[in-house]
Amino acid sequence: MSKKRIWGFTFVISLGFMLAIYGFGLDFQFLKYDVNEKNQLVMYDGFSGPHPIGGSDVSNERESLAVMGEYMSEFNNWLLFGILITPLFIASYSVLLSEKWEGNKSKRKKFLFWTLGANSVVIACAVIVWVRYINLVNDAFHDVLF
Repeated sequence: MSKKRIWGFTFVISLGFMLAIYGFGLDFQFLKYDVNEKNQLVMYDGFSGPHPIGGSDVSNERESLAVMGEYMSEFNNWLLFGILITPLFIASYSVLLSEKWEGNKSKRKKFLFWTLGANSVVIACAVIVWVRYINLVNDAFHDVLF
């Protein structure tokens, strides 16, 4: 197979796999909340099940819940964006580490260097976004409960 076919095949497979996990496993929401029949706040994070926050009556906290939901939605959108970018790197690494590049080591090394640099920048941005939104959601969570 050519380099383009390897890249395309790997990209499509990894994108499909990641979207299937995020879509079917998490319903495109890593963080979400709900209010149960007892007016308790119920939190969902990742693959873990519902966590009712005991002793919390959030019936009069509509505005704080809306803010928390907005932060969670923005976080979920950033996570989806990251999931859409990840197959680009997976496909690039699969091509750069394949046997098709054996003859041209200098070009391979240059592309691998640039891919690693871009991947490092994306990971740094992801950590910043993760920490920022987790802090925002945590503050909104405390505003709802206290």
